[in-house]
Amino acid sequence: MKIPGTILSFLGGATATSLLFCGYLVWKTATVKIHRLTTPLQLSTEQASNGLLPVGTTLYYDTSFPEGFSRYKIYVNINRMSLELETLRDPTMIDPVDAIAFSQGALLKLLRNHPLTKNDLRAIVNFSYLSKDEIKEVLSEFTDGK
Repeated sequence: MKIPGTILSFLGGATATSLLFCGYLVWKTATVKIHRLTTPLQLSTEQASNGLLPVGTTLYYDTSFPEGFSRYKIYVNINRMSLELETLRDPTMIDPVDAIAFSQGALLKLLRNHPLTKNDLRAIVNFSYLSKDEIKEVLSEFTDGK
């Protein structure tokens, strides 16, 4: 039985189009949304609140939750240090670190306990949720306490 050329052309075109579309779906580049910090953020866990994400850190958007917070990822290079790895039985059970703007008390604690560059301090003060009076009080306590 002989198949007409128009049917073969149609089937060939449909197959090629399907393969191109499937290839696009498989190999398309995913859009990555990022945010670069313009002010340092305070890092905290249930055990401690003494970390700092510096200005310029790139945060890679992951997801948002109905509770009102969003989750971001950061990538950290560990240089010449072997870390012991363990298997996470339930990949949904992660223990995230919170990143928030500095409060008055947290800023004073940071100034007393950690080296802070002028640029980091300037960024915290300029983009802070603290009032001018709160900033003056923190700086006064810091300079009087030394």
